[in-house]
Amino acid sequence: MLSNERVKYTDKEILEKGSRALIKELGYSGFLRFIRHSEGISKEDYLKLEKEIFKDMSIDEIYDNAEEYWENKD
Repeated sequence: MLSNERVKYTDKEILEKGSRALIKELGYSGFLRFIRHSEGISKEDYLKLEKEIFKDMSIDEIYDNAEEYWENKD
């Protein structure tokens, strides 16, 4: 079963940590370009999209699929 302590972060903490990670990887200008680009990508409700994508799947199936993806990614 998937166990992740990071799910305890608040939305604000997730945004702060994500921003720091992007700045570290892309630099400030790359971060700003990413934000500008991603602002217009999707106006969809993520939770609705998530329900549609994972409809009829158990958490174990989702985990197994993710694990298989990451093992075969390279």
